[in-house]
Amino acid sequence: MAKSSNHLKIIGYKDDSFKSKVGEFSVRYNPTSIDHRYSICFDEKQAVGSSASENKYKNSKPEEISFDLIFDNTFIAEDDSNQFDVGKALKEFKKLVIEFNGDIHRPNYLSLEWGELLFKGQVKDASFTYTAFTADGKPLKATAKLTFVGVLNIDERLAKENKSSPDLTHIITIKEGDTLPGLCYQIYSNPAYYLKVAKINKIDNFRKLKAGSQVILPPLQR
Repeated sequence: MAKSSNHLKIIGYKDDSFKSKVGEFSVRYNPTSIDHRYSICFDEKQAVGSSASENKYKNSKPEEISFDLIFDNTFIAEDDSNQFDVGKALKEFKKLVIEFNGDIHRPNYLSLEWGELLFKGQVKDASFTYTAFTADGKPLKATAKLTFVGVLNIDERLAKENKSSPDLTHIITIKEGDTLPGLCYQIYSNPAYYLKVAKINKIDNFRKLKAGSQVILPPLQR
């Protein structure tokens, strides 16, 4: 499909950092409506003798986005030079968005881009309804109902949520210059916890942390 800045683009990637591009698909007809959902979960347990629950915050689920896409060739004249092959377009679309990618052993990660919309995630649900065909059974019109769920890699998630509480588990990717005492001070406000963290992560030499490796900093009894 030809690129167009005026049409929704779906770009496929091999990684959740959205750097290793595998292909893209520009839709012919933009969605007429988009449903963007956020779900926040609360603990609604109610104390005995109470008339209401505390609604204590538990977590936020990944955001979801849903819309329909139309693949339509019923309004194009036979002599039109811009003939649109619905079957071919659907095959390209499914390969990029839905089908299993053997290189990564899963479907592709996807970036949805259109105007101010930028959504990074993966397909959650997809269904296709065919409503027009040629005499020999080739599709002329189809509607795809799609739901995508958001994806953030570990570094992006921690940065977005700004999780600095020592009561939460942290998974930190080591950068050049990081030290275990320094990370413990950052999370627990006390560098002395580096021995406990080293033991949990089975780190023999805490003075030489390997850049790119990951360290778990769990909640600790203080």
